[in-house]
Amino acid sequence: MDTSQYSVRTQSKAVYIQGGASKGINRSVKGSPQDALAEEKRPNVELYGERWEQGLDIWTGEPLEGGGLRDWKNQNKRMLRKK
Repeated sequence: MDTSQYSVRTQSKAVYIQGGASKGINRSVKGSPQDALAEEKRPNVELYGERWEQGLDIWTGEPLEGGGLRDWKNQNKRMLRKK
């Protein structure tokens, strides 16, 4: 099939996202997509922070060992000096 007679125009993402809001699309959404993503990730970030404070691997929750444990101790020493 010869498609040479067809022409397809594209718009940048900014144009169709901005245009969507003015046309009534996603009017109920508050804030930006980044805000929604940050809110979605908040529980994981809090979990990782709690694990780090306890000297645990943030991904597995297992106690740190070797180089990771040394790094954690050094960073804790620096934080205590700053306080």
